Amino acid sequence: MVKTLWTISVTLVLLVGLGIFEHFFVEKQFDELKTALYVLYDKIEDETAQTTDAESVKTLWNKEKENLHVIVPHTNIANIDYWLSEAIGLIETKKFDLALSKVVVLIDMCEQIPDTYGVSFENIF
Repeated sequence: MVKTLWTISVTLVLLVGLGIFEHFFVEKQFDELKTALYVLYDKIEDETAQTTDAESVKTLWNKEKENLHVIVPHTNIANIDYWLSEAIGLIETKKFDLALSKVVVLIDMCEQIPDTYGVSFENIF
């Protein structure tokens, strides 16, 4: 009886600990991407963005997503890849107003995806 209670307690502590770690890990990864996207957003808004600026954001994202494939669904990662590629193409063709809307969607995704991994009542039940 004591072993069973001890095992259940240790398991619960491990699950809660891993859930908290997952939350902070995912949030950190997306915060870095979101910061880079805000810089790109400002450059697009000023119409000074170059393809190299967007490519550097893509390089950062490619580095970050290597660690996220284990946790984040592949659909979310593919959606970010898709929107980022569209933004790069629009910057190349100097369609800054359209590129700006793509970056806004990317920033919104960077805010929403980590929320699904937060330790909250909605995510637990």
